[in-house]
Amino acid sequence: MTIFADRRWPNETGIGIVMRELEDRMPTNMKAVDLEVKGSIGSPFSPFAISRSLLGRGSKGVFFSAGFVPPLFCQLPSFVIVHDLTHRRFYGEAKRIYYDHIYKRLYRRSSGIACVSEFVRSEFLEWSGIAAEKVHLVYNGVSARFTEYGERHAPGYEYVFYSGNHRNYKNLDRLVRAYAASSLPSREIRLVLTGEHNHDLSRRAMEYGIGDKVVFTGIIPVEEMPAYYRGARAVTYMSSFEGFGLPTLEAFACGTPVITSNISSMPEVAGGAALLVDPYSVEKMAQGLDAITTNEELRHNLIAQGRKRKSDFDWDISAKLLWKLVRDCAKA
Repeated sequence: MTIFADRRWPNETGIGIVMRELEDRMPTNMKAVDLEVKGSIGSPFSPFAISRSLLGRGSKGVFFSAGFVPPLFCQLPSFVIVHDLTHRRFYGEAKRIYYDHIYKRLYRRSSGIACVSEFVRSEFLEWSGIAAEKVHLVYNGVSARFTEYGERHAPGYEYVFYSGNHRNYKNLDRLVRAYAASSLPSREIRLVLTGEHNHDLSRRAMEYGIGDKVVFTGIIPVEEMPAYYRGARAVTYMSSFEGFGLPTLEAFACGTPVITSNISSMPEVAGGAALLVDPYSVEKMAQGLDAITTNEELRHNLIAQGRKRKSDFDWDISAKLLWKLVRDCAKA
């Protein structure tokens, strides 16, 4: 069976990781063909670009995307993974309207859809009105490179670590404020964030007198990322919304305690193995940062529970289920 894949997501992104892990476990009787879709993933013309790339591909096979973009028209069965509905929540009115009037119709035409958490599946079903039997739960896994054993990032100071982009719903403004309100700066525990220097966050840090305590790493090569998790005193992932949140699992696998939010998918993924806080309360966030860096009994318990919890997310199991669903939609 030929799988015509939209592979536009960069390897270092969350969707890029999911795409690579699933394709690496594709059954031997399936063959992936890169559609080499042109144009930006986020363009409103992205569904059309996919359809144009499918022209002349014949009537046998399946269109598959590890991302969220369905084709505008497609004579093949199509299967996409929906990671969240953040675009219609946080990307402005135009994006919400586009989702509600265009994407919803395209999703309804899809042969099958996978959601990465029960939270996302429930929200997607309510929004889309698609029959429940067509929308499946397929959890993400944790990549094998994330283990407790190996090099630790050692910059010469202790730090708490945030891994992710700087979009508004990642709640980084409140994170910087909570860090400033905590005891961490006075204890010389720095806040390390992935990504290029963020002028708005730096200005906020300067206002609170912690400008030299907030560190931006730039883009970290994927092979070096586990060392940053292992070296951290704790991992912070206190977003205001997530569809899954791979960094939580990655931290569990590296033996690092996690503080995350008590809303959306984050409690589901944490499964009792992370410290949960209200991401809208700077005070609660600050208290959580203090607790997870000072309370040794709490830290020990979170690390132990994280080891157990990460075993519930296995790419081999997820890939086996995913490719079975893709195969089934081709037969329908």
